[in-house]
Amino acid sequence: MSADKISISEGLLRLKPFNTLESVSMSKLARQGSAVLQQIVSSAQAVAVKVQGQGAMVTLSQRQYDEMVELIHAIQLERSSDGFTESLSQQFDELMIRMNQPGAPGATQTALFGAPDTLNKAYQPGTTETKT
Repeated sequence: MSADKISISEGLLRLKPFNTLESVSMSKLARQGSAVLQQIVSSAQAVAVKVQGQGAMVTLSQRQYDEMVELIHAIQLERSSDGFTESLSQQFDELMIRMNQPGAPGATQTALFGAPDTLNKAYQPGTTETKT
């Protein structure tokens, strides 16, 4: 993923891990919700909400949430336009289709544990090699 295609806002870069956030209890949020929400918007920093002393959720401003959603979409678009990733994904899908065809488990068993003569008869060169 190229850095010049995706930018991360300063607000998102300043977000902290859950365990380092200022925390508020669910009961305080219920009693003083407007003040807590105003603090989140003005500080541009998420707040950890705890229920019975345990982390339950993180609240953040709508702007930060929207920026996170846009960033996720940008990453998905970048990933889908990456030719290498797309090719690798297609090859993996083709492999899964071949592995799920009737007789594939038996063929795998033969390839792993078959007699050398049987394997030599079934051998077909790949695109980068020639049969000798």
